[in-house]
Amino acid sequence: MLIEQIITRETTPPKSAARRSGKSESMQAMEREAARIRWLLAINPNTPPPVLDQLARSAEAELLERIAENPRTHGATLARLADHENPQVRASVAENMNASLKTMWKLTRDPSADVRMRLAESYTVPLAVLRVLNTDENPYVKLRAEKTLARLLEEVSTLRSA
Repeated sequence: MLIEQIITRETTPPKSAARRSGKSESMQAMEREAARIRWLLAINPNTPPPVLDQLARSAEAELLERIAENPRTHGATLARLADHENPQVRASVAENMNASLKTMWKLTRDPSADVRMRLAESYTVPLAVLRVLNTDENPYVKLRAEKTLARLLEEVSTLRSA
């Protein structure tokens, strides 16, 4: 239901706008169905990386977030999305384990604290990146990076003693 609401909100113009634009009801229905299909492709973990890359080239921010979250999204697509103007898209890139080390380093300097926070929460980020975030100017990012680092180091010591 939530997905349908988002898709409908994004693609359905007001009825008066539809009359002004000259789009027929069937054309609007086709556009809504196309948006629904794009959404389903973006959230499907089996969607091939080239399809996700193509979807990412002309999509709205909410769809780009889903593409950035998808575990099959290629690192090159994530690198491109890391430059997106919307911080929520960049934050979704920060959580994807396919993001390259170069992309992660770039996100450590992101102007949005929310993006840096999501990076600091990730257990797939290298320790060196977490150490940099542990010196972040934002106290919440710094604390989150410290907690993630402590947890990862605890797991490493547990594995060594086992």
